[in-house]
Amino acid sequence: MKIIYVSDNRVRGNYGCRATSTALSQLVRQNNEIVGVVTGKYTNYDTNKLFFCKYFPTWLYKLVGKWKNNNKHREIIESLLFGTIRRISKLLSENYYAGPCDFVSLDFEQSILNLKKCLPANPYLEEFNLDSYEFDAIVVNGEGSFIFSTPEWHWREALVISMLVYWALQKGKKVFFLNAMFSDESTSPRNYKMLESIDKLLAKCEVVSVRENTSYQYALHYLPHSHPIFIPDALFSWYPLINDKHIVVNYKYYIPHAVEDDLLYESLDFSSPYICIAGSSSVRTKMDINQTIKSYTKLVSVLKERFDGKIYLVEVCEGDKFLQEVSQLANVPIISIETPIIAAAKILANASVFISGRYHPAIMASLGGTPCVFMGSNSHKTTSLQHLLQYSFIHEFNEVPTNKEIDQMIDLALSYYNQGIALRNSIKNRTLQLCNETQKIIDIVR
Repeated sequence: MKIIYVSDNRVRGNYGCRATSTALSQLVRQNNEIVGVVTGKYTNYDTNKLFFCKYFPTWLYKLVGKWKNNNKHREIIESLLFGTIRRISKLLSENYYAGPCDFVSLDFEQSILNLKKCLPANPYLEEFNLDSYEFDAIVVNGEGSFIFSTPEWHWREALVISMLVYWALQKGKKVFFLNAMFSDESTSPRNYKMLESIDKLLAKCEVVSVRENTSYQYALHYLPHSHPIFIPDALFSWYPLINDKHIVVNYKYYIPHAVEDDLLYESLDFSSPYICIAGSSSVRTKMDINQTIKSYTKLVSVLKERFDGKIYLVEVCEGDKFLQEVSQLANVPIISIETPIIAAAKILANASVFISGRYHPAIMASLGGTPCVFMGSNSHKTTSLQHLLQYSFIHEFNEVPTNKEIDQMIDLALSYYNQGIALRNSIKNRTLQLCNETQKIIDIVR
């Protein structure tokens, strides 16, 4: 089949987006041709480029588009003139996202009309235009995108993807909704209106597969017409790649251009025991960034006193940028978000322990047998991953741990480290089982 791959999130710096988007694409390509890609560049939030208001007439979008194509100073004038219009529009609208100044909403039919209307003035949105492709089906990479927040524009990405699913179905095309996570948002009430709309859509899909059991149970209960099946996250299919003969023993061959520094050629060595620490996807880490920095600095400092090995911070996502300051305060190296993704995965997979509230980086670590100490996230994902990996002790520590929790986290980390190869082999064996199960994706997308 000719496939449009929706939510190819390799355009984002996030380790998980890059890795799982690649892994799922590789599986889908086994029996199909990917003829179009909808990236994650413009799905989850407005990039301050969107020129739209539902009150604007059609001729205005055409005029703006014509002006953009013919004015050599368009970037400067666009920033001043249209930027001002956008800012005024936002001020006049309490819910700018998925509101009167955004083309997308829960009314998917109107969203398509809005998109078509505004395309002349927003050519960067052309990748959303399903009328411009010749295709048989779309495959949606549902990883982490469907969190049913209140209001729904808190998780705008789900609205954009749903619009594309609706559009493909209207055109009589097949829809494969894969690798999905379904969850409430940890900081807002359940959105029943959104659940009802999405349930009607998913009921018409060829396949709806979820990546872990908590999402499966959620879908059975709140998306009853979606008929979900369980297939582990596509990233588990990387087991052979992460465990091949290539070993990352130091960082100097993988230093990204963005962070080149003399010290990185000498200081990051992975040939002896080391523990990696990353952040969490939870918004709570951003609420008081100073407290977050203080907490992580304390975590690193205490760990340095108790662990006779190296400690590396890992900036696995844009949200982990605060770790750069922790790196300076605690005097420990940081592995850049720009690190080549296979190298990054191998570094995590060969760590002694990984401490984090990040889902996909924890899978990367687990593929090599690295035990994880889990913090909370923006949903149920880190708890459900522990169940999936069959941890005997299932627990989420606070995303901004207290002093007491820091001691408990380090106790657990050192306990895992001291269990040695037996625990690592147990984790690796489980990820191999899950890797084998991901091969089902190859067979169902036909």
